[in-house]
Parts: sequence; structure tokens; C-alpha cells
Amino acid sequence: MNDVIIIGGGAAGLTAALSASMQGAAVTVLESAPRVGRKILASGNGRCNLANLGAMRYNGDTALARAVLDACPVKQVLSFFSGLGLMTVEEDGGRVYPACGQAAAVLDVLRLALDRRGIRVVCDAPVIRLEKTKAGFRLSTPKETLEARAVVAACGGMAGGRLGHDGGAYRLLTGLGHTLIPPRPALAALVTEKKAVRGLSGLRLPARLTLCDGTKPVEAAQGEALFTDYGVSGVCAMQLSRTAGALLNAGKRPVVYLDFSPMLGLIPRVYDRVEAAGPFAHVPLLLACLEERRHTLPREALLTGLAPRLLAERLKGLPLPEMAKNLAAFPAQVVGVRGMENAQVTAGGIRGSEFDRKTLASRLIPGLFAAGEMLDVDGDCGGYNLQFAFASGLIAGENAGKTEK
Repeated sequence: MNDVIIIGGGAAGLTAALSASMQGAAVTVLESAPRVGRKILASGNGRCNLANLGAMRYNGDTALARAVLDACPVKQVLSFFSGLGLMTVEEDGGRVYPACGQAAAVLDVLRLALDRRGIRVVCDAPVIRLEKTKAGFRLSTPKETLEARAVVAACGGMAGGRLGHDGGAYRLLTGLGHTLIPPRPALAALVTEKKAVRGLSGLRLPARLTLCDGTKPVEAAQGEALFTDYGVSGVCAMQLSRTAGALLNAGKRPVVYLDFSPMLGLIPRVYDRVEAAGPFAHVPLLLACLEERRHTLPREALLTGLAPRLLAERLKGLPLPEMAKNLAAFPAQVVGVRGMENAQVTAGGIRGSEFDRKTLASRLIPGLFAAGEMLDVDGDCGGYNLQFAFASGLIAGENAGKTEK
């Protein structure tokens, strides 16, 4: 019999396996995919933003997120990786990356540590059945049946298409009585009415995005916005997607207003969430800028050298006040959020209140633990989701490893 079986070989699962092993437990990792850590390799555009030294930014069960990160703060996570040999650097906004700039370095140190500790890793081994027994648990995969005294469910979420799961992993825990908060995409691009973005696909611009319920500002983020044939992408758009989805689900008709003042140097370029002020606040700045250019440039050249050609073509011929309004508050009706296959993280998941906040042990099933994106916790872009996965994995693994024999 295994002491601990980890279901899932992602960020939370691999740290949980090492943490349990450090308690002297015999550990097996079961991963449904052909190899472990695929989402680690894909994170941060292949650079792996593994943590953030700034304030916590989480949604869902924020009390659970705070408890986990109070018990295992970012410095402890980074100390864990330092002990494995990973060198890290801090960049703008408190984001932490491997010093070599390669996500593979994070997975490499984890895999080497697994090997050195003799932890068994079985890939292509989806758990299709999880049963509670008198001695602990019985787990069935297509190839074998295993038993363990403790189990850590670290299966991840449904986001990312082939990098996520199809929802079946949740049933392992709901079958034992746990509750599922309906999963939905978070950190995904915004789908807008086609006419709003027609002719702008491929355009990438510094902008401030304000999500509004009608004209009432709800949330705002600033960064690089990317126009697509279906809407608006980029980190600043993704930061707003969770709230946009909630508004749509409530029957609202949200609008995202794009302010290009950062592109023109009229306000500082920031890559973060910002205060959700009225979407038309910078119209006077833009109008003054255009009025000044009109004194030295012909009307047809007013936007040349100021805005990219695709946007300039879209706005040329408009009266100056209307042109300024579009540059400061370009409206796009939001009609949807890209689905799970295109999302970076899953909102929702197994209800966090059903787990002890200090140990991540199930309050319903003795010997069962959970960690990572499988729980109802999701964070902003910027390393928050991996940080929670690593921290919760360390906590769940440590306490699972202490399960009495």
C-alpha cells in the first residue's frame, strides 16, 4: 500500500508529492497526460511566472486563498525552489521568473527532485474511480488498481483545452460528497460585437480598458490590448473577463471602453489593474492633443504618426470631438468570453469551505486532501495562480504525509 497517492502531475501535484515525501511517506503520482507539468511549461509564454511578491489578488474562496498564502507565503515557496536549485529573478509588478527565463527550468528541478526521492510517477494514468475504504482509499486507473492511506487531489481545472481536464476529475470528489461550484473560464479574451473590431484584427496597442455595466464603470485594467477577429485579447482584457462573464450571466450587457491615452503618452503606461473611473475621463486630453495637431497638420493627416494606420483609417473623417471620444473611449459591446479551451485558468471548482484551511484536509472524508486549481480559487495574471498551486501543494502534501499508518 502507498502512504500517499497524488492525483495530478501539475504544479500543485508535484509540490505535494515532494512535500509528502519529505515527511517520510511513500508517494505515487498519477498523471492522466503522457507527461507531467505541461501547464508549467506553457505558463508565462514559456517563461513561467511562478509567483508574485505583491499583494494577494484572488477570486472565488478568497478566505481560503489568504489562509493558504499566510501559512505558506511567497518567500517560503521561493525558498522551496531555491532548495531544489532554481535561481529566480523579480521583474516589474513583483512577478517572479526563473533567472534563465525558461519554464523548463522549473519543471526540471521538480522532476530531478522526484527522481532523487524515489517518487513513483505514472503517466497516461487517469483515475477513473476513487473509493473510500477502511484502510484508506482505492484508486482505479485503466491499467491498475492502487491503495493508499491518504490521497491529494491536485487534478487542476478545465482551462487550457488539452492542458486541462474534461470535468471528470471533479466527479472523483463529488462522488465522495464534496460540492462543485460550477466551473467557468477566467483569464480569457473578451468576445465583442463584430462591428466593433472589424478591420482592426492583429492590432496591438497600449491601452486602458474599462468594463462598464452600461456606462457605469465596474473594473479597469491597463496594458497591451490585442484586437482579434472575435474581440479583444491581451492581459488587460483577460483581467476583466471573470467579471464580464458574471455580468453576462446576470443578463447584463457589458461594454468595454478602450482608452488609447497610454499609447499617445498622455497618461503613464501601466501594466496592471487600475481604478475604474468613468470611461470618458480622458476625452478632453485627446481633444486638446488633436486641436494642437490641427494647427500644424492638414485635416487628412491629423492621425498620421499618431495612431496605427488601421485605427486611423477607422476614425478618419469623424468630427474632432467624435474622433477624440473614440480615442479615449473606443466602445465594444461584450457578448461573451472565450471558452475553457482558450482560458488560462478555471473559476469555480470544489468548494473550499469543505477543506480545513490550515491543512487542506477534507472535512468530509478523512485522509483526503485537495490543492491547486481544483479548488474554488483563481487569481489574476501575474503568477498568482501558480503561487497558489505551489503553496497549497506544499501544505496538502505535508499534511497528507503525516497521515497515521
